[in-house]
Amino acid sequence: MNIQEELQAWAKETVAAYHEIARKENKAYYTQSDLSLISERPELMIVGINPGSEGSYKDQCENKNWSYLYKNNIDANHLLKGNYCREEGKPSAWENHKKWKYWNGLKRCLSQTNLKTILDDDRKIIITNASFFSTSKANEISDSLLIETIPFTLKMIDKTDPKHLIFLSGKSCFEKLHRISKSSNIIQFEYKHVCGNIFIGKLNGKLCVGIPHPTYKTNEELELVASVIPHLISSDNYEKIDIALIQKECSKQINKFDERNNSKANRPYIHINATNIVEQINNKISLNIYEQNEKTKRYKINDKYGITVTCVQKGYIAIRHIIYNPSGYNDTQDKEVLHLRDILSNRGYNTSDKVWIGTKPFSKFGQNDDDIIKEILNEIEELKKICKA
Repeated sequence: MNIQEELQAWAKETVAAYHEIARKENKAYYTQSDLSLISERPELMIVGINPGSEGSYKDQCENKNWSYLYKNNIDANHLLKGNYCREEGKPSAWENHKKWKYWNGLKRCLSQTNLKTILDDDRKIIITNASFFSTSKANEISDSLLIETIPFTLKMIDKTDPKHLIFLSGKSCFEKLHRISKSSNIIQFEYKHVCGNIFIGKLNGKLCVGIPHPTYKTNEELELVASVIPHLISSDNYEKIDIALIQKECSKQINKFDERNNSKANRPYIHINATNIVEQINNKISLNIYEQNEKTKRYKINDKYGITVTCVQKGYIAIRHIIYNPSGYNDTQDKEVLHLRDILSNRGYNTSDKVWIGTKPFSKFGQNDDDIIKEILNEIEELKKICKA
């Protein structure tokens, strides 16, 4: 059998098993890159823990954006096509992947290897997950569910035999793999720490690298990963990798990473009550609500842009289009979004998220509730001027 025939057989077996689990768990599932394009041994496989979205299997099967899946169960061909949820007239989620912040970070991590250019060729890479069931956070995938589903990812690895295998989320991913290997007869896994959140492991005899998930990482951490990866992928012998030598040769990047972490750890602790801040702002804000739930209210800055004020994740405000594409902004919005992101970045916003144009935590507005409330209300007045319709 050629590799595509192997993948077709794998997909049929995988879908049969996943469907039974999905019926019990009612979780949506899918892989990421288009496996139907793979015609030979891939150069690289990137494995996350699981897709970072939410949704039930029932909703997925009734979602017209998932093509012919509408009112049908996922089949083998659908699984092979990857994450191709597509709103009418727009690119699919996977077709839009080169705009993801995650993708840019990944290219930076691989910038000192030939794998950086290989990332642009979907015929030579596989992007997937240890489990295909989607949850908003990786730690919401239980060990028992991972034990049930990872064998199918391992079979994919075995059938495609990628030249290089990289797992995201570094320590947390390798700790999960090591933990479940102790209660699984089909997973043999060992690993060792290299530096930072970078690890080297051996999964069922195959060398693999563990790196931090590249989204929302500092320049220092991305530079450290970029400097270390070439040393790890140049060897296929787990036992003979000289960690001490790698640490010596990458000492400059390690020191910069440590200095950044130490300065962050030494920052003064700011105690604020995010729930109180949100309640006070909700009482004082002079904007109309266009959407709300128990924890969050979204207000219209104007007919085009909205601001979210939430106590989630210790509190933040966030800007986005009132009507937006969850896969990222479409071409007609890109130019204006890029311009607005530049403005917000200069005002201390994080502008790296694919959904939000900019986010800013409460802690950047002051060191106590009263100051933060005052400054956020002032910020909203400024945003009304900046975000012109």
